[in-house]
Amino acid sequence: MVRRALVLLCVLLSGFPAFSASTSLAKGEAFFVQNQPRDAEPLLEMALNDDPSNEKVYLYLGIVYQQLGNLDKAIDVLKRGLAVSTSYKDLIYYNIGNDMFARKDYALAEQMYTEALGVNKNLAEGYLNRANARLQQQSYDGAVEDYTVFLQLQPQDPQRPRIEEVIRLLTQLKQAKLKQQEDEIARQKALMNDVLNSLNNAGDDTKNLSVESIKAKNDPVSVDIKD
Repeated sequence: MVRRALVLLCVLLSGFPAFSASTSLAKGEAFFVQNQPRDAEPLLEMALNDDPSNEKVYLYLGIVYQQLGNLDKAIDVLKRGLAVSTSYKDLIYYNIGNDMFARKDYALAEQMYTEALGVNKNLAEGYLNRANARLQQQSYDGAVEDYTVFLQLQPQDPQRPRIEEVIRLLTQLKQAKLKQQEDEIARQKALMNDVLNSLNNAGDDTKNLSVESIKAKNDPVSVDIKD
């Protein structure tokens, strides 16, 4: 009888970490989706500790750290997630890019968005954010290319008029530079800055983007990108 009780106890204990991790993740994810990062943080940390092979926890926890303003911890946990990720590498690279953009390290942000797009060419927000990063580095041709692809992937995006205006201004700026028209260059830059102030980085709503992207992976849709 004692032996049977010990065997049963061992069985129960062996199953407890998985149950604990599952419960912590479910509760942490619920708080995450409800935009309550402070409540989500300890639960997701617990879930990661219990199951360090769960790539989704790295992604969620990295975004929670972003929301709480701790970019160092966000980058660290997301980089650790890359080592185990098979399904969410695009979103992990994408969110590292958002952290680098927030740090104003635009070159590294561009690199991370490029990595994300190398994994998933249909990650529309990756093109938008890479365009913004390229714009910050005055890489205007590359920015126009990325804005154009973003609009191909998201033709109904509410920011479309502003993005199209940026493309128009960048085209005029390029023409002014070719003609060495200094006054026109200054005017176009001023106009573009006004438009850019109202153009949001897709990373501003990275939580919802990542949740929806995770769901979309179960029902992927491929879009042909026009040259």
